[in-house]
Amino acid sequence: MKAGLLALFLTFASSLSLAATEAISLNNRMAEDVIEVARSVLGHEGRVTAYGNQLIVNAPSERIEELKSLLQQLDRPARRLLISVDTQDSLQQHDQGYRVDGSARIGDVEVISGRGERHGNDQVRIINRSTQSRSGGLQQIQASEGYPALIQTGQSMPLQQRGTGPYGQVYQSTEYRNVTRGIYVTATLSGELVHITLSSHNDRLSQQHPGSIDTQLTDTRISGRLGEWITLGGISEQRSGNDSAFLRQHSTQGSQDMGLRIKVEALD
Repeated sequence: MKAGLLALFLTFASSLSLAATEAISLNNRMAEDVIEVARSVLGHEGRVTAYGNQLIVNAPSERIEELKSLLQQLDRPARRLLISVDTQDSLQQHDQGYRVDGSARIGDVEVISGRGERHGNDQVRIINRSTQSRSGGLQQIQASEGYPALIQTGQSMPLQQRGTGPYGQVYQSTEYRNVTRGIYVTATLSGELVHITLSSHNDRLSQQHPGSIDTQLTDTRISGRLGEWITLGGISEQRSGNDSAFLRQHSTQGSQDMGLRIKVEALD
């Protein structure tokens, strides 16, 4: 057993004596970008730390040469990319119905609806209203391959708030809220394929609930072909409502569609 321990100690001491320390400089990348790859190459046979654009390596000479060979393939200039994000948001709503402001008699009972007669005549309102709106647009940014990019646009909007104080008094205040849309995206290339990590948000003033903000969030990883549009997702909502009573009827139908797609193009 003593002989075995002695042999193990001599082998370990021999490996230490063969270890070397070397600083490997990178021309196009920061050391932090490739340090995990370096650690996987060295395994338990060496240590590596990042310092600016240099890797400080302590390992046997053959492992250092193996790492240098790999870094020559990885240490290439990051390609310049043009990232385009297209958002579409459409809203449609249709209201129809009627309301009578006046009176009607059923047997000996007279029923008055709304504000009653005006100038001796019942008032009748016919509702037939349609609204349609579209928003969204194209956002573009140039970025380096493998590095995150942020695009964000929007404005600060005043929103009215009403409330009641502790003594029953009614108050109104104005609060400014940021209504923005933007993306946080990182793209890497593999031949003609592009791999995308993306988080996006799209805020809008609510058409259905004034004073509220509708939000759309997307968080995904996806791959596609370079230079082609990639559909990330969409939301389609359908709404309907009906309100009817004596001398009154009101029905509402609406829909809202939202979509998001992205395209990455190489500029060099």
